[in-house]
Amino acid sequence: MSAPKQDFQTAVDKTPSRDEREDAIDALVDAGECEKLAILVQMDGLDGPFRRRALNGMAQAECSDLLRTIVENGGLEESLQSDGRELLER
Repeated sequence: MSAPKQDFQTAVDKTPSRDEREDAIDALVDAGECEKLAILVQMDGLDGPFRRRALNGMAQAECSDLLRTIVENGGLEESLQSDGRELLER
């Protein structure tokens, strides 16, 4: 089992495979690492599918308060912001 810090680094590093990066994001979800997931969602340099996976993970990890904050602050691109609103309505 890896540490959240390692999982975060794997998620943002372009060297690991797509599957490894997705698994790292999933590990952050399983660990309830809301703040790290929020950072991933807001990272401009991170590819969209990884940002979306982190966004969906925030809903699964019960990070709704933090999710609401980043959605309402409007710092996300429109598609992620829209998806975030939809997740909050569920």
